Amino acid sequence: MTESNETERLNGPETLTRRQRVVLPYLITTSSLEEGCRKARVSKTTVYAWLKEPGFQAELKRLRQALLDEAFDRLKAGMTQAVDKLLSLLETDGQLGIQLRAAQTLLDHGIKAVELQDLAHRLEELEAHVASQRTRG
Repeated sequence: MTESNETERLNGPETLTRRQRVVLPYLITTSSLEEGCRKARVSKTTVYAWLKEPGFQAELKRLRQALLDEAFDRLKAGMTQAVDKLLSLLETDGQLGIQLRAAQTLLDHGIKAVELQDLAHRLEELEAHVASQRTRG
């Protein structure tokens, strides 16, 4: 690939170069920036320069969020199965220890879930309040 092709913008000044598009998946799927650069065969200096560009930053952030959203969806599905399993263990005949651990686990995590839900609700209320204050002037 020639130097002009490497820096050629695909659809205008706000879009990414081909090299930038190639490196992004490596940056979001490796444990460190250095490892991502090494696997993509792009220097850290180049990537650090790209990280100063708003378009590159925005796309990296968007891809990371998409990856997190997918992982979170999978986690939520697994949580449903885990709760079902714990509930079934509550009815394990003659195994009081298993029943007790299942009950304790359900209570512990249930309490945390309620607390997190309450916190999220209060945060939404606060954000709504701040937004209404901004519109008032």
